[in-house]
Amino acid sequence: MGGEIKPLNGTVTHPLSAHAKAELRSLLRGARPCSEINPGVVNRLRRGGLAEVVDLPSPYTTNRGQMIGHLCITNDGRLVAEASDHD
Repeated sequence: MGGEIKPLNGTVTHPLSAHAKAELRSLLRGARPCSEINPGVVNRLRRGGLAEVVDLPSPYTTNRGQMIGHLCITNDGRLVAEASDHD
């Protein structure tokens, strides 16, 4: 598969939606569990190189201490998030 992430719906990568920009800005405060974010937004941010998934300890009591995927902003994502603050 070559490590390329494919869109969940279709083949075209569209510009970031207002919702995706808001989620990206929220990642400036720190990584969040992927399960808390819309899967389509996670996919779009990862495909754009704006965020990556890292394994961090779970914040949930049901599986506290287990490693789960968290979405973490990249340097490119930080630049886009800061620029979108002015939109």
